[in-house]
Amino acid sequence: MGMIYRRKKRDPTTGTLAEQGPYWMKYYVEGRPIQESTRTSDKDRAKRILKIKEGEIAAGLYRGPNIDRISYEDLAALVRQDYELNKRKTGRRVNEYQNHLEPYFRKMRVSAITTERIKGYIVKRQGEGAANGTINRETGFLKRMFRMGFQQTPQLVARVPHIPQLKEYNIRSGFFEHEDFLALRGALPDYAQVAATLAYYSGMRMGEVCSLQWRQINWTEGKLFLQAQDTKTNTPRVLYLTGDLYRVLLAWKTRCDLKWPGCPWICHRGGIRLQSLKHSWRKACERVGLGGMVKDEKKKHLVWVGRIPHDFRRTAVRNMVRAGVPEKVAMSISGHKTRSVFDRYNIVNERDLEQAARSLSAYFERQTVTLTVTLAELRGESSGSVSRQPVDSSVEFMELARGIEPPTGGLQIRWSSVFKPIANAAPRAYFDAMDAAFLCFEGV
Repeated sequence: MGMIYRRKKRDPTTGTLAEQGPYWMKYYVEGRPIQESTRTSDKDRAKRILKIKEGEIAAGLYRGPNIDRISYEDLAALVRQDYELNKRKTGRRVNEYQNHLEPYFRKMRVSAITTERIKGYIVKRQGEGAANGTINRETGFLKRMFRMGFQQTPQLVARVPHIPQLKEYNIRSGFFEHEDFLALRGALPDYAQVAATLAYYSGMRMGEVCSLQWRQINWTEGKLFLQAQDTKTNTPRVLYLTGDLYRVLLAWKTRCDLKWPGCPWICHRGGIRLQSLKHSWRKACERVGLGGMVKDEKKKHLVWVGRIPHDFRRTAVRNMVRAGVPEKVAMSISGHKTRSVFDRYNIVNERDLEQAARSLSAYFERQTVTLTVTLAELRGESSGSVSRQPVDSSVEFMELARGIEPPTGGLQIRWSSVFKPIANAAPRAYFDAMDAAFLCFEGV
């Protein structure tokens, strides 16, 4: 049972104790007394605040008296701890995000981080030339911090503010045609050719490619096993080695057994594990005309414009879909978990659009057209004497339906009005009348 009270202070002149300041409340959480200011001098309002607090404790929604003192640094430390406990592979990204977020939100209380302040951060980053995609990754990391604080017991965050997402116009869409891949692989050094071949045919991430070891290959069955700890999504995968990929790996294995028999890594340079293709990649791309360094007017320095190793991942997905591989199987091979990312990688180029146009044209050419002819034309006779007036103007051959009839009988041609008057006529007139009657049915 809680209580409210006001703190007393001794008057320096009279020496008497007098209540002053706002009301304080005292309540218990798991038997531990908690004292907290109500920030009001109204006794009735202070009682209501105490009852609300006791109700939160009873419902398990108690957040603690220090929730308003939580700062940005407290949430950042919480996220870093989570990365360390779960041994996440993207810890390097945490430092990148923190380098941009911390100068703006340093020593700021969480309760003061509102949507307006976050918009101010977005404007600041845009002024620095950051792309919308980069800003979305940084604000997404900030949202993760708030969510983790909200999930703690007791809660460190009272509410998660709305964090706006920018529309991304810089989504990468580069891919390789097969002739481009062959040209680039020929320009790469031998150790980089193996990594490029694996990435091109399998769609693996370059980090996954560089972590592969020879013990993960079953040469008898032609399988490559990816371990869960070596994949970004912590999901094991199996890749079947066929065709050009199998021949390249087998030739590289034979060479490695002779020169570097003790090296466990598939992708290595002189027996040392390969970490990146950055320098050899750019030189090879410049040599075959697939990229180059260009001066950025905003950033005032040279930036790479051209193909990147991750383009192999998009290319592999597109090639598998166009080869008829079921999309679910293609996702399991490339390691995609979300459908949206898979659809974004399934890129359409101008050659695909041209093929679609040719297919549509061929479809229309295969369609058959039914032409309307008269009985005279079917007999090979001239039909110049046959009336070809529209059906709605040939009123002498039509009679309105009477009563309720089936849809096929709504328009009747009576024997008495068409055929009976010409029963004894000459054959030529008979066939001309039949032509006119046929046109009536055709209009129906």
